[in-house]
Amino acid sequence: MEQKESMSRRDALKTMGVIVATAALSTTGLSAFAAPEKKDKSKKRLLFYFTATGNSLFVARELAGETGQLLSIPQIIKDERLDFEADEIGFIFPDYAASAPMMVREFVSKAHFKAQYIFSVITFGNFAANVAEWWNDFCKEKGLQQNYINTLLMVDNYLPVFDMNEQIKIDKKIPENLAAIAGDVNMHKQFIAHFDQMDDRMQGFLKRLQDNHFPMEAERLLRLNTETCIVCGTCAAVCPHGNFRMTDTHAEFSGSCEYCLACVHACPQKALTLERERNPQARFRNENISLRDIKEANHQK
Repeated sequence: MEQKESMSRRDALKTMGVIVATAALSTTGLSAFAAPEKKDKSKKRLLFYFTATGNSLFVARELAGETGQLLSIPQIIKDERLDFEADEIGFIFPDYAASAPMMVREFVSKAHFKAQYIFSVITFGNFAANVAEWWNDFCKEKGLQQNYINTLLMVDNYLPVFDMNEQIKIDKKIPENLAAIAGDVNMHKQFIAHFDQMDDRMQGFLKRLQDNHFPMEAERLLRLNTETCIVCGTCAAVCPHGNFRMTDTHAEFSGSCEYCLACVHACPQKALTLERERNPQARFRNENISLRDIKEANHQK
């Protein structure tokens, strides 16, 4: 009899604990049975990226999570078969003159993609303009329908205009904005970023910029100090076009150039420069990305 009473008291205490816990949760607006919504790990997500100083690679990694597959565009574009199918397909790349790098354009033009949900995140450092709408129109011309295109403000690595030492001090709300984009993508939100400051003059300027930014040539854009070059091969390892060759005394370069500036930023001796730079002593690489990561993404053998 005593044992039964003791058990009853324990059961009563357990029941009371559940009631108290449920009441406490209800005051915070939560349910005792509620669980945070998570990305379906069974879905296959392919992420194609182009990176120079690591910004877009960092974003791609964050959006990939534990189960997504990262594919470097400079590497995979060399494959003979470019047919891709997944539940979700994403493109991550930097904004170059309110458009996409030529290699990204070429890849989308050559490849075929099939997915229930297709999205793009375009990183930029100062002014995104109408790049999302431009990219949407470009993809439509290639038969690729985008469900979601957004831009993400990050450190601007364009050396002729920006001082990297100043750029890295600016709080651009990257974690918060990236988390919001990740939430949108996980929920399969339908969205194309819109630029609403387009008068005729601005539209004409952007059209000329987008049409005339490419092609570029490495030998016309880059400057090399042969006295400080140590022939380490870093420039060759980070160039997505394979424009560099090492001689016994210095690096040589030529060929079609994205003007991504990966080689200039990565050179340990600052032997590679541009004709005009805001701060020739300042260089940048995303703090979450290693030099080895850049090499693995871009090195052309």
